[in-house]
Amino acid sequence: MATQLARTLPNWITFPQALRDAIPDFKPCGGRVLELASADARSIESRWEGRRVHVKLCACESGKLTGAFDVWLDPNPSAAEALAHVLRDAAAKAKQ
Repeated sequence: MATQLARTLPNWITFPQALRDAIPDFKPCGGRVLELASADARSIESRWEGRRVHVKLCACESGKLTGAFDVWLDPNPSAAEALAHVLRDAAAKAKQ
């Protein structure tokens, strides 16, 4: 008999450990600005996580520094649809 996941998992965003070293720690620096180089998404279903949407954003250093970092979003399907809706609305407003 298969065991079903009994709880709802949170929606995750995962930053790589290497990105920590790329962010300056002096004030008033608010962080590092990276260039969004690519985005990819796919649906998955696993025994442990259930149905999820894996989104990989590849962010690259802009300017003198080099390096690329994969940032992962792992929302459930409802949250992915809500995010898509928010992005579509914002894009439509930006075009006006």
